[in-house]
Amino acid sequence: MKFVVMALLIPSLCFAFSKTKQQDCSPIDLKNEAMGETRNQKDVAWCYAFSAADMLGYHYHPSERISAADVAIAYNETGLGKLVRWLNVNIISPKDAELKKIAHQTGFNKIALGNYMSEGWCPESVFPSESWTKITNDKKSEQVPLAQAMLEISALHDIRSSLTADNLPYYYQFKNVDAQTFVNLLQTKALSGFYSSLRRKVCLDDRVEFSEKRPVRMIVRHQGIFKHLSRQLEMGNPVGLDYDSRILENSAHRGLKISELHTSMIVGRRWNTKAMACEFQIRNSWGQDCSQRYDSSYECHEGYIWLPESNIYPSMTSIVYIE
Repeated sequence: MKFVVMALLIPSLCFAFSKTKQQDCSPIDLKNEAMGETRNQKDVAWCYAFSAADMLGYHYHPSERISAADVAIAYNETGLGKLVRWLNVNIISPKDAELKKIAHQTGFNKIALGNYMSEGWCPESVFPSESWTKITNDKKSEQVPLAQAMLEISALHDIRSSLTADNLPYYYQFKNVDAQTFVNLLQTKALSGFYSSLRRKVCLDDRVEFSEKRPVRMIVRHQGIFKHLSRQLEMGNPVGLDYDSRILENSAHRGLKISELHTSMIVGRRWNTKAMACEFQIRNSWGQDCSQRYDSSYECHEGYIWLPESNIYPSMTSIVYIE
C-alpha cells in the first residue's frame, strides 16, 4: 500500500492549498444519532474500517451499529487486501513476527466502502470490533481487546492439529460459534482463512443487505481539495480523511509518513475568528477520552476534534465520500 499511496501523492507534493474564505466557511454539523458515540480501535490498525462503518451508518441509518471488524475482514478478502498483506509479510516487513499473527491491518477506505456495500452489513452487537469474549477451559469469561485476542488465536492456530473441543485451553465465543465450531474454524491452513470463515459463520443469520449501492469517490490531495471537501459537507455527506496521525498529537507537525497514515471522518466545519481560518471537525476512532494523545491546543470533546485546514493539508493524502 505504501507504493500506491506515494504514487497518488507525487503530482500534489509541490503545491500549496487554496485557503477557504470566511464566506465559504459557514457552520456545518453533520453529527447524528446513527453514528453513535465515537469508537475506540485501541491497538488494532483498522481506522479505515471504523470510519467506513460510521459513514455507512450515517447514510443508511441501519437498525444497529455496523461492525467495523466485519468491514475490515471483508476488505482483507479482496484482491488488494490479500496482495498488500503478502507484500507486508514477505517484502516490506519480513522480520516482523507479530505481523504474521494478526489479521491484516491497513486498508483503503474507498475500497472497503465499495466492497462492503456489495455484500451487506453485520451488526456490531453480533460481531464486536473493540473486544471479544474469551472463554477459558474452566468456563470463566472475560473481554479481551482485539489485538491481544488475535495473538492468542494465532497461538491456538499454531497447534491446531492437536486441539479438540475438550482440550482447548480457551476459545472466543460468538453467536453461532461454540468450542467445537471454534476448533473446526481453526483447522484452516492460513490464519487469514480463519478470520474469513469466522465472520461468515458469526454473521450468517444477521447480515442485512443495503437498500442500494451508492458511488464512492476518492479525491487525492491537490490545491483545491478543501473546495471539494466543503461541497460534500454542504450536501450533507460526511467525508473520510486519510492523513498522518501525528498532527493529532502535535499541532506543529508538518509532513507525511506512510507508516503513520490514519483515517478519520470529517463531520463539521466552522470559522475560527481568532485565528481567521476555517476549521474542520474530525470524528476519530481513539475513544472519547480527549486527555490522551491530542495536542492541548485543539478543542476536543468526546473524540471530536477541531483542526485548522492549514494543519490538515500538509499531512493529508486524500478524501473519500459516499455520494
